[in-house]
Amino acid sequence: MDCIKNILPAVIRSMESPEKQTRGRLMSEWPGIAGIKLAPHTKPQLTRKGILYVHTDEPALAYEISQRYRATLLKRAQAVLGERTVKELKVLVGK
Repeated sequence: MDCIKNILPAVIRSMESPEKQTRGRLMSEWPGIAGIKLAPHTKPQLTRKGILYVHTDEPALAYEISQRYRATLLKRAQAVLGERTVKELKVLVGK
């Protein structure tokens, strides 16, 4: 028989709202989505409307992501979370 301390975390996670589970999954999967070079300098934020905001720590990086990596990051996020969950990607500086 399983010990309650081994079962309890899974039970608590199953009681979380689907939105919270999705956001948690995004945060845990972000290094794989963004890659090892971008992940340390970015932070994802997903809205209820399906907009994925990628916050960067530098304006130059925000510009580079917008110009070169936006489509790739969007496709990777959609592959992990689904196209219905992530509809659009926007890049912001700060936060």
